[in-house]
Amino acid sequence: MSTATLTSLAMLKVHVDQGRDYLDYLRPFILQILFDHRPCPVTDVAVCSHIRDDFGLEIPERAVQIILKRLSRRQPLERKYGVYRITGEIQNPGIVAQKAEADRHIRAVVSGLTEFSKDTARPIASDDDAVQAICSFLSKFNIQCLRAYLRGTAIPTIEKHDDALIVLVSKYVLSLQETNPERFESFLVVVKGHMLANALLCPDLQDAPKTYKGVTFYLDTPLLVRQLGLEGKPKQVAVNGLVELLLNLGATVATFSHSRDELKNVITGVAQHIGSRSGRGAMAMEAHQRGTTKSDLLVLAGQIDDKLKKARIDVLSTPRYIADFQIDETAFEKVLGDEVSYFNIHAKEYDINSVRSIYALRAHTSPTTIERSKAILVTSNAGFSRAAFQFGQKHEESREVSSVITDFSLANLAWLKAPLGAPTIPMIEVIAFSYAALKPSKGLLDKYLGEIDKLEKQGTISERDHQLLRSSDLAQKELMNLTLGEEDAFAEETVTETLARVTSEIKKEENEKYQAEQAAHCKTQEELAVERASKKDVQKRIFWRCSRRAKQFSWAAAVVVGLMLVGSAVAADLGVTSPNPVVDWILMTLFVMATVVGVVGFSMRQIREKLEKWLLTRMIRREAASTDLDLEEVKGSTLTKPKLRS
Repeated sequence: MSTATLTSLAMLKVHVDQGRDYLDYLRPFILQILFDHRPCPVTDVAVCSHIRDDFGLEIPERAVQIILKRLSRRQPLERKYGVYRITGEIQNPGIVAQKAEADRHIRAVVSGLTEFSKDTARPIASDDDAVQAICSFLSKFNIQCLRAYLRGTAIPTIEKHDDALIVLVSKYVLSLQETNPERFESFLVVVKGHMLANALLCPDLQDAPKTYKGVTFYLDTPLLVRQLGLEGKPKQVAVNGLVELLLNLGATVATFSHSRDELKNVITGVAQHIGSRSGRGAMAMEAHQRGTTKSDLLVLAGQIDDKLKKARIDVLSTPRYIADFQIDETAFEKVLGDEVSYFNIHAKEYDINSVRSIYALRAHTSPTTIERSKAILVTSNAGFSRAAFQFGQKHEESREVSSVITDFSLANLAWLKAPLGAPTIPMIEVIAFSYAALKPSKGLLDKYLGEIDKLEKQGTISERDHQLLRSSDLAQKELMNLTLGEEDAFAEETVTETLARVTSEIKKEENEKYQAEQAAHCKTQEELAVERASKKDVQKRIFWRCSRRAKQFSWAAAVVVGLMLVGSAVAADLGVTSPNPVVDWILMTLFVMATVVGVVGFSMRQIREKLEKWLLTRMIRREAASTDLDLEEVKGSTLTKPKLRS
């Protein structure tokens, strides 16, 4: 796999910044194919093949069919006997320069990963291998379990996923965030392009409603755990960002009352083992590293309702059992067992209850889109989502839209509705995923903790060393540095090497000069982060304010024009005339306009939507002019770092 895929994703991001809709930003790619290759005949299969070869993207034939139909209206492209033929000169879209600029940034990211890997346990031999690693990383950001999406990602099929390389790329991403903001922005451009490319997998997405009004998204217990910050700050920020975006799009965000009860049980359960060596898992390890005590967790368990209310997450009663709308829980439990390994039988019962509750809430409906689904469960567990999707294919209520969706899939789809209104969503998701990837799996963690217990009993390490290896965040980082998350790479020597590295690092941190340098560095990074966050916040407020105003003005104009057109039609029908020839002329003009609109086939809805889009662009331009942000910065950052006006 070459850099073409990554470069094309970056180009998609730039095109959407220019205000094009989901399918129009694919137009220049297809035009370039027609200009360069002049296929005869022009078929969707041939065009898809050229896009795969030239740009490294897998695009569904249905999406290409729609673009060819659009192009035939303005380009010398004629359809006969079901196929298109080029009948004249195709205009060169001139994307070569854009491709060269995007390629320059992508190559810097790729070569940077190759260089970064030299000091890790898994050096990358070539830039081609680095591209493969980055594409494997990006493939994790896909849309799952929606029937309309034939593929989860626009990235060509990767023959072998290497989890160790995904861990390596995650380390690289977090390193860029801390040390190289400009290259980190370039990496984010590729991520955003991939998220935008997901829209191409479902051509009908552009016709979906722009809001989630009338839909209630129920968060499952693991997401509530993350929202409370019990699995680290990055995951908490990601959940809060998703909740805010859904609320801005008119949705209701809630959780079932049984999930709220499960959350309390989970927190109190972890509290009971917080001081013992039996306390394992993400929550327990996070508590150890943050110094969270048993009493802290018990206090939090008593504050759940207030915390959820503050986060604007409603706690709604679990639907009662109604025989006509219940699922075969035994059959679902079997499907669930094939996808998810449960260490707590009660967790499985809660998940089954959540799914059957969604079916009860969807009674008498067969939604074809998320926007019409009434209720949907949101989870961080991809296996749970797959199981619900597979089970749902036998049920009309969820055949088109699964009862369960992953939090990233939802974040991606919601972001596509208003990318300028939630500019930080891609960055938040990437950082949360990268931090999560650098946490050892349960299998690796069990091996590690079992080994340090054994070494302490043998007297090989002291009690203090044991505590340090168990509770130190630095110890986990070094464990992942040595193994890159691979269980097979773990050995007894891994523990002693980890201890040596941690001890050395602690001594290094005690050096006053090093502390001073780190403090200055952190201060600079915090100042840059505050500045970037402030600019993103201004951009977000401008977008949502202008969006509301444009909608209000367009509706007002539509109502006034509609009343005038109806009035003129009634006057003409009744033969009403005015002694004033000017008024008479105006009435006649309005009557002709109403007739033309009806003949051409425009509707007031179409006119209002076009007016709303035009007003939104003009309002954003005016708002940007009154701030310290350039217009292009409000529309969305390009490959280069946004600059403030002088």
